[in-house]
Amino acid sequence: MSKEIWFEIHAPPEGKSFEEIKQICQTAEEAGFDLFTITDHFMNMRNPRGVGNHPLESWTTLAALAAVTKKIKLGTLVTCYAYRRPTVLAKMATTVDIISGGRLIFGIGAGWHEEEFNGFIGSFPSAKERLRGLLETIEICKSMFTSERTTYHGRLYTVNNVLNSPQPIQKPIPILVGGSGEKVTLKIAAKYADISHLITSGLSEVTDLSELDHKLSVLKKHCEAIGRDYNDIRKATFIWLSRLVSDNSIEDIVNKINEYKNRGIGLITFLVSGARALSDVQLLSKEVMPQFQTHH
Repeated sequence: MSKEIWFEIHAPPEGKSFEEIKQICQTAEEAGFDLFTITDHFMNMRNPRGVGNHPLESWTTLAALAAVTKKIKLGTLVTCYAYRRPTVLAKMATTVDIISGGRLIFGIGAGWHEEEFNGFIGSFPSAKERLRGLLETIEICKSMFTSERTTYHGRLYTVNNVLNSPQPIQKPIPILVGGSGEKVTLKIAAKYADISHLITSGLSEVTDLSELDHKLSVLKKHCEAIGRDYNDIRKATFIWLSRLVSDNSIEDIVNKINEYKNRGIGLITFLVSGARALSDVQLLSKEVMPQFQTHH
């Protein structure tokens, strides 16, 4: 993968109509962003029992976005392995890749929302089982993305000569592994991820960079242990825009991006939400992105 820095807009769909999500996505595309992502939840993340502000389903939303965009990459940040069977998830992802003309980033993680698991899946597996499920789902999907026929026998999932046809346009579809668990998640990322998306503290947190440095060192050690080139993985992390209120904040964001770049981060994810989402995308396009030597 090219290591030119990418800029991403992440817009959680809670409380948004499809028209609102589409407008943010198309604005991000017009502004020259590389990637647009949404979360994969069935309920409002922070208030699952509330009566309002619940999201549209992510993969059908991505399919619709794929049909109304032309250049921007699309993905989930991140899909939960357990919410769809791995074989079905691979077929859905393949379909979105085809609709988009080869623009899907397959973002996947272990999941964490206990109430959502209980409501939609019927149980909340242990962390150990969820991480095992993440591993097996990635292995099944990766095979289905590159081979018409897949057979797989794992602890949680069994697949017998399943057909995935037509095949995706991308060979292979890039896999983004979300999460920073050091013992298992980053080990999975070291083995399978094209993009490792790390979660650290917010924009102004003093511990942010030391925390990021530590996570990167853990990922590097996992790569060394299996003989994979650490530089083959694009590293990603968030910048939170809740404090994007002044020119001084713009300077803070530019400085933060440079600090991330110096550490080998190749994907900067800007989280936009609420009434400011569209204006934040436009402000980033005008004030931040031109300060970096990219294709934008």
